[in-house]
Amino acid sequence: LGALALVVLVVALALPSLARSKTRDALDGLDGARGEFQDVQATLFPLRYTVTRLKITRKDAVLKQPFLYAERIEVTLRASSLLRGVLRGTVEADRVKMVLEQPKPGGDGRMPTLAELIPLKAVVERLRLHDSEVLYAWVREKGRPSVWSHGIDATLENLGSRPGLAEGPMELVATGTVATKGKARVTVRAQPHAERLTFSATASIDGFDPAQMNAYLAATQEVTLTPGVFATRMQFRCEAGRLSGLVRPELQGSQLQGKGDLGSAIKALFGRTAMAFSGPTEGTRPDGAIAVSDDLTDPKLQLAPRVEKVIENGFILGLQESLTRNYHGPPDHDAKPGPTPLKADGKK
Repeated sequence: LGALALVVLVVALALPSLARSKTRDALDGLDGARGEFQDVQATLFPLRYTVTRLKITRKDAVLKQPFLYAERIEVTLRASSLLRGVLRGTVEADRVKMVLEQPKPGGDGRMPTLAELIPLKAVVERLRLHDSEVLYAWVREKGRPSVWSHGIDATLENLGSRPGLAEGPMELVATGTVATKGKARVTVRAQPHAERLTFSATASIDGFDPAQMNAYLAATQEVTLTPGVFATRMQFRCEAGRLSGLVRPELQGSQLQGKGDLGSAIKALFGRTAMAFSGPTEGTRPDGAIAVSDDLTDPKLQLAPRVEKVIENGFILGLQESLTRNYHGPPDHDAKPGPTPLKADGKK
């Protein structure tokens, strides 16, 4: 027992130094990026790894900001699962910031698969994100407009790196603020290893001022959005790649103004998702809700970017339809019942 206690003591004392060395080696080996950190701590009881002020910068980035920064990331593992060859545990992350740049033209936007990202059998039982932010920048557009989401609190549960490891479906709940105002909430329940996308999602935003999008609009057209208040409720369901859903938008006050052609401005602002600038939008019901659908049966489609694109396009479609209604009035008995093609296969 004395010898065992001595071994444990030696390992416990050497563990922090070993963890720092291995972290430094891992960051030095990043492909196309460089990383640094302030400190790393590791303990045996509990089995825990903590890194502070982690910073990863892409070498080809246009913006001079780190791709990823985290004030603190703490990983706690279950020792019993290690004996079965599975990394299982929880993650707590504080003040994480991600800066996402508009991809180069022709890029496929492919993310690493879970198996590539985590080359071991692993299960994240729960990941909690506190007071974090995401900045998305159109770095190849005039003026480099951006959308900033901050104050993000999120919980992710039951994510396994391989099929059959996690107990139950993956679940995500996230809240945050879009731009300077606009409270957003997203929930997702998904089967991340399904051959074809299988998930359900709800999303809402309240108090968003469309005038905050003028930085992007001004770069393309001599048209601006006047201040207003936009809110929307969205719900989606995708079974084996067949997407259906409803978007319920509401807009008060905001309108398009300027010298340019309003229809062209809508196209420039909203891109592929935009319909003709005349109402009502296909799929609009008499109560104002918009039915949407899409074909996501391509097995190459990835869960995370596709869910993000579905929610983004639902938001854009709702805002576009709301602006159209400000000119043409609310939907009536002539509304079109067929669902709108959401075009969520567009590449980000």
